[in-house]
Order: sequence, then structure tokens, then C-alpha cells
Amino acid sequence: MSRWILVLIVCLSVSLFAEEKVTSHTLKIGDATLDYTAIVATGKVSSISYVQEKGENRPITFVFNGGPGASSVWLHMAALGPRIVVGPEEGGSLTPPYKIADNLNTLLDLTDLVFIDPSGTGLSAEDDANYSLQGDIRSVGDFIRDYLTEHSRWNSPKYMAGESYGALRAIGVADYVHNEYGIYFNGMVLISAAIDYQVLLFAHDNPFPPFLFLPTYATTAWHHGKAHTDLSLEEVAEKARAFAYQIYGPALLYPRCADLKQLYPQIAAMTGLCVSDVKQWRGKMDDDAFLSLILKDEEQIVGRYDTRYTGCIGGDDPSVTQIDGPIAAIFHDYLNKELGFKASYTLFSNTVHAKWRYRNDEPWGYPNVLSALRQVCKTNPSMKLFVGCGYFDLATPFASVEYCIDHLDVPHLNLRMKYYEGGHMYYTNPKARAQFKQDLIDFYR
Repeated sequence: MSRWILVLIVCLSVSLFAEEKVTSHTLKIGDATLDYTAIVATGKVSSISYVQEKGENRPITFVFNGGPGASSVWLHMAALGPRIVVGPEEGGSLTPPYKIADNLNTLLDLTDLVFIDPSGTGLSAEDDANYSLQGDIRSVGDFIRDYLTEHSRWNSPKYMAGESYGALRAIGVADYVHNEYGIYFNGMVLISAAIDYQVLLFAHDNPFPPFLFLPTYATTAWHHGKAHTDLSLEEVAEKARAFAYQIYGPALLYPRCADLKQLYPQIAAMTGLCVSDVKQWRGKMDDDAFLSLILKDEEQIVGRYDTRYTGCIGGDDPSVTQIDGPIAAIFHDYLNKELGFKASYTLFSNTVHAKWRYRNDEPWGYPNVLSALRQVCKTNPSMKLFVGCGYFDLATPFASVEYCIDHLDVPHLNLRMKYYEGGHMYYTNPKARAQFKQDLIDFYR
């Protein structure tokens, strides 16, 4: 077989798995009209980009959700993209037909946007080699390098925005592309960040989650009228922080010098639970217990991703069911009719999630990229860091994120930390989304 025939076969094979669709659009925000191009590109790692013809000096932001196994559809269609699902809080329906509208809080007026779907999600091909912490970081980092080359954007101001596990990915990618390719980012936006899993995963020998989750237990109890109704949300959060760090945390970290039983009444008062429930859990309630106990008298559970939401005992997480149906339907409709791309899109892959390997050896320990973030911030001291937290998030509680940032130990850190009245995806609250956009305007400019 000649060399040229082999090259042709390879090119044809790649074309079977790589496709691109380009469409033109217009968006009106206030008095400004934004003309932009949408690019749907498939492959091992697929993306949907929104760009304006303003030259390479325009910022570019690479965006992804987490999971692992999640596509970028939530940040795409509920937060940052030019079009948005109209949610229940804005008059949208919980059953079809759903509504789509121009997103007046899109970031497209500040930066070009590239929504990345890692392997096995969105429109991306499956690739078991990428279903690990290091494999995922390499594949997304290599995609960003190739995108910068293909679109002549190496000299553009560059940002990443990652949510949940996507924040861990963003940190790992920033470290990887700096070391491998000399790519420096101007800033990172970490949304409901997972940085060190030790502060998130309950285990008998892990003292951190009980006291770092407690402030979110307190804000949740406040929202549902179970505790501290005379205080503001911010006052409740601060009161709970003080108790967690000054009293509850030390008792957990050094039990031989503290009798945790004496704290049961205070824990109950802070979290809205009854003393008998606190006693049953020996003062160390995990998140599953709290979600089922806080509204047990009403025979309701609260959502993990947004504890403002309530649902029936035995049902699925109400904070998930409220948004996933509308997003799935609207996005497929939008992809087909407005972006001109007919395909099935994987919002979340349980297969990817089940196959995921945080380390290649066992026991795997706790995934932790705090040292990588420290190194990135010290190596690139001009890089800006934005950290956003929801007060009602029990997936990555705000105190757990604070703990990681407080232990970053980087002098002169360019940090902005903001809090929102919402959950893990706090941007689904219209008020929080508008505040988030204003905070990001300040961050970018």
C-alpha cells in the first residue's frame, strides 16, 4: 500500500468521527447588538464555540462542568451561553413544551466561549484512556492547545471556567499545559469547586466533612424556617462558621480533650435537627442523614445540589429533577434547529462515571489538586482566581471550598471569592445569575 493511499485512508477515517457545523447569529443585550458565530465540532473531545470577529486580543474562555461524566450543558444553557433555558423560577414549565430565551447574562459580550465536552460526554467519542484524573487532564489540555493553534488564538487572553469536578480539572489542566506547552492563563473561574476530596467525602476516620458541612446545614435550616429565622442568611453563615471552627471542629480533631456529647444541643440548635437525631449520629451527621432528617416532620427530603428544593421521601433528588428535564429537551431542540446539528447529545454519562479512575493504584486516597493550584499561582503570579459558592450547596459546601482556599498559602494571591443565594448550580436562581454576571464583569475587566 502506497504512503499516499494510507494518508487518504487515515484522513477519511478521521472525517468519520470529526464534523464541524458553523452558523451565524445575533444577540441583543440592552442597546448592544452582538453578531457572533457558533461552531459545533465533534471528535475525541467535542466543543461548541461562540466567537466574535474582534481579533486575537479578545479574551477566550474554555468552559466545562464536572461529574466526572458530565457534559458542559449546564453552564452552557443555564449560565454563560447566548441562549438559556427558562427555568421554573422564571416562569418556565416543569413539563414540555419548555421555553428558551436570549441570555441577557451571557459572557459573550466579555469573552469568546468554548464549551468543552470531555470524552464520552456531549458529542465526544468514548475513550477509556481518558476516564481517569490524569487522562482527563491530558485530553482536555491537548484539546485546548490544538484549539489555540487551529483558531490562531495563542496570544489571546485565556481563561478557564470549571464547575465542581470541573474546577479540579481546570486546576490540573492549568498546571499541565504550563509545564508541557508553556500556556499561561490570565484567570480561572472556579464554580462550586471540588479541590480536595478529603473535605467532601464522609468516612469514619475523616474528621473534616462533619464540621465543614455544618454551615450549609445551618443555612438550609434557616431557609426552611427551622433555625435562626431572626438572622440574615449571611449572619447565619458567619455564626455557623464560628461554631464549626472554634468549637465543633476542635472537638472532632482532638476528641480525647473534648466531650462531643456536650455539644449535641448546640449542634441541634445550629442545624435545626432535634437532639435525639444528633445523638443517634453521635454528633457527626453525614449529608445523606441531614437531607432526610431536616424536614422529616413534613415527610419531605431536601435536594443535595440545592437544599432549597424539596421532594417526596424515596424520590430522586428534587434539585436535579427540577432542571435536567428542561435542559435535555431544550438543548436537543436548540442543537437541531438553531445550530443545525442533528445528533443525540449525552448530558451525563453514567458509564464514564462508573469507569472513572482517580488513581491507577489502590487504595486511591483522596484526589487533591491543592498543591497543583499553589504551584500554578506561584509560577504565574499575575493569574487571577475567581471562586464562586452557593449557600445551599451540599455537594461542595461553601465552608469546604473556603478551607481549601484558606490553606492555599500563596502570598499576594489574586483572589475574588463570592457567595450566592443558590445551590451547586447557583446560577439557576435568576437573582444569583445576574449577580454572578456582574461579578464576572468586574473580574474580567
